[in-house]
Amino acid sequence: MPHSIGGWLSRSPVVAALAALLILSAFTDEARAQAAAVPNVTAIGQSVTCQPTSTTRPQPKLPIGFTEQILYAGCLTQPTAISFNGSKTKVFVAEKGGKVWNCDLATPTCTLFADLASEVCNDADRGLLGLAVDPQNDGNVYVLYTTRPATGACSGNVLTGGQLSLLTGSGEKKILPAAGSNSQPWCFYYTSHSIGGLVFAADNKTLYVSAGDGANFEQVDYGQLDTACGDGTNLPQGAFRSQGVSPYNDGVILRVTNPGATTQSVAVVTAGLRNPFRFARLPGMTDELYIGNVGWNLWESIDHFTVAGQNFGWPCFEGWAPNNNFSAAPQPDYQKTAYCASVGGVTAPFFAYAHTSYVTAQDSKGRTCGGKPSGGGADQNGSVISALGFTDGTSATYPSEFRNALYFGDLLRKCIWTMQPPNNTPQTFARDLQGGPVDLKSGPAGDLFYVDLVTSTVRRFTHK
Repeated sequence: MPHSIGGWLSRSPVVAALAALLILSAFTDEARAQAAAVPNVTAIGQSVTCQPTSTTRPQPKLPIGFTEQILYAGCLTQPTAISFNGSKTKVFVAEKGGKVWNCDLATPTCTLFADLASEVCNDADRGLLGLAVDPQNDGNVYVLYTTRPATGACSGNVLTGGQLSLLTGSGEKKILPAAGSNSQPWCFYYTSHSIGGLVFAADNKTLYVSAGDGANFEQVDYGQLDTACGDGTNLPQGAFRSQGVSPYNDGVILRVTNPGATTQSVAVVTAGLRNPFRFARLPGMTDELYIGNVGWNLWESIDHFTVAGQNFGWPCFEGWAPNNNFSAAPQPDYQKTAYCASVGGVTAPFFAYAHTSYVTAQDSKGRTCGGKPSGGGADQNGSVISALGFTDGTSATYPSEFRNALYFGDLLRKCIWTMQPPNNTPQTFARDLQGGPVDLKSGPAGDLFYVDLVTSTVRRFTHK
């Protein structure tokens, strides 16, 4: 079975090398020393000066009139997510290791807002991955991270959970699970497919929270593996958790109403997701969500959530087709009848691209953005839908086809594409990126911003 780091990396001949890069000791809890060029700031409120670049060299290939800029470089270590305050004068940046920075958009400075390194399991694909600033209160920042095991050590396959917390100037308030709770809503054992992202609903009060299926991503895992999640081998687990057959909220998106309040309520709104690492809400007064669902062997998908109860089919379906690896898997209670035969009412993807194909005809013509190489054969670069977000339509300089548009990126193909739903035919936006996008957000002036995990930078696309 092909190897993967799951959440950010999918199957390809180069995955093993990239996996080794991402799990070097410098990227784990056990050796968190920052690179020599990055200031080692540990005091809350202490600031660092970053190194912006008005025009990156070399520039990625972009539509006419667009330029890529680097806002923050030399001051961050493995940034994973960004979120703007309400007035879009500041941007908060999450680091995989547990730090959260409050960065000024007028000057290249970042101030340490919180440091959760002692709480976060930072290993392989796990870490602090979700971030959302309260639209009604700039001082409230919600974070989502993989928790450190009870043993304290976080390396390789080990029992972990997830944590949704509220950060304020006075510290961390644990929301889901609440502080002192004996109930863990998520269970993760492997080094990927843990927690994902955070998105506010249109009411600016409700939070959507995503998580991966928690399954083994190197082999078919239908519940036959004892993963120490507390449910043993006689209860449902594995990839079928995403079908709601376990007590955990793996492989689903939750809606958390009034997070942190006494009236807080939690509900599953959509299921059947393998690893919904990044998702975004359609701009406007709607709660329609577009979900980047990281695939396994064949497809990367964008799923469209419109109504509570939708099921996107994993592990019985991957992309457009039934997943033959799981279709004959026994039920989670180990009866002989195939479980997938009973899974119906599945919502097909809004869009999906095959690992062995180009995403657009433009990619195919230029032999760019990975996919099927000249002469045929297997996926040459690997594929992973690693970032997804909308521009909000406020730009006075972006051409109309790039405003109110959905953007999605692939860390391995080093490209970003765009389309305007309900149209689901993408066009290539950025090719030959220096690193790999893991978060896409609309920022000041309606420009598109993105987080580059590989180069530890935050970047912006402007248009003249």
